[in-house]
Amino acid sequence: MKKITIIGLVLMISTINLFAQTNDVKYRRSSLYMVLIESETFPNKDLVMKSWDNYPFPDKYNNHFVDAKSMNPANYKVTDADRNSNSKPNSKPKSKMGGLISKGAKNATSSASEATGGAIDNETKEMPIKIEKFINETDLARKIVAKWFSVSDEGKMDMKLVHERGFYNATEMDAAIASGQTKGLASLRDAGKELISKTFITFSKLSFVPNEPIARAIRDAIYTQASGITKDAVIKVADLAYEKGKEGYSVWTNTWLYQLEWDESIASAFWEIWNDKEAFDKSDIFKLKYVGKESSQSLVTFSLKKGEGQRSDEQVINLATVRNIDKVFAKLQKEYDVFKPMTEVLSTEPITAKIGLKEGLKAGDKFEVLEMVWDEKLGITKWEKVGTCSVDKKIPIWDNRYNAGQKADDQNSKNGDVINVTTFKGSKKIQPGMLLKQLK
Repeated sequence: MKKITIIGLVLMISTINLFAQTNDVKYRRSSLYMVLIESETFPNKDLVMKSWDNYPFPDKYNNHFVDAKSMNPANYKVTDADRNSNSKPNSKPKSKMGGLISKGAKNATSSASEATGGAIDNETKEMPIKIEKFINETDLARKIVAKWFSVSDEGKMDMKLVHERGFYNATEMDAAIASGQTKGLASLRDAGKELISKTFITFSKLSFVPNEPIARAIRDAIYTQASGITKDAVIKVADLAYEKGKEGYSVWTNTWLYQLEWDESIASAFWEIWNDKEAFDKSDIFKLKYVGKESSQSLVTFSLKKGEGQRSDEQVINLATVRNIDKVFAKLQKEYDVFKPMTEVLSTEPITAKIGLKEGLKAGDKFEVLEMVWDEKLGITKWEKVGTCSVDKKIPIWDNRYNAGQKADDQNSKNGDVINVTTFKGSKKIQPGMLLKQLK
């Protein structure tokens, strides 16, 4: 059975140099559409919406934006019938008070929870129902499929986006569709498996909770406990903790992950309605399936480093949005194998890749190294594992996080070199252009 690497295939098709040491390495990515769940409790809704619009799209995915960037949950009412019929998994967000609550303030936890976690939990319980309503009422799955095949108002369809993202032979695909041979064309099945079925949609809910009421509740609780000769000292410490803890916001983010349903039976039904807009609009084969949910939280203050002044409201909201979305995406990628992105190997002496703290990397994290190969007999691509590697514990991980919407300052190693990649240790079989996929 003859096989050639997909890297070689792409070289033959497009003359792209995959081994060039640039950021423009071409490989098949999953596709992603991100939706923000709006809230009237945002500290400044216009700034939050602006921050979301400016959020740097994750570069390990193709942008599959099809409609509005946000949904207003107030437009989707939940009835008792909805609650009774809803069976989606819905774990509670892992709300924590973090560093605000000291050991001497345990009695303040319940008061602070009422101002934060409890309210967020109650709101979160019904959100999956509202998301389902949004998906159905906006006909979202059909719109996502329509983008894949550039469905026009007149019903014409094409494979241009599939060619572009999958590096397929456009002439072969288009000719097969035109002649009605779609059921027998292996590359179309491959495109469904490698591209279309790996289309994801995230719904993210940001909850901004002012720190001042929480800090005040903790301080007041400590006041009631202070007594004896240490009373004045305890009150002083409580006052200092209040002044430090009252700034900014505690931000909770819940993100629900969905995936486009696409298999051979759906693909076969789709080819039957190719270029038939009326049949496409009436078809009920297009659906999204729920994958899972993750949560993140962070505390963002107005204060900068000593002597650097304070952040503006816009900077605080930008930082909170970017930080929490980055965190929750890193969790989703680690928890759900189907959502894990691939990262290309840039060099091998040492092994490096453009992935870092933004993706939640830690020293020693393990990755499998994959090579996509083309099976000529079956006419499809396959992933072959060629080795493993792990994040080098002796070299700092690349800090590719964003600071208030801006790229972080350059990092420097001990010898003064700029750090703009993460370094790995692993198999000598690893070559530039191969892909890394993180292991749990």
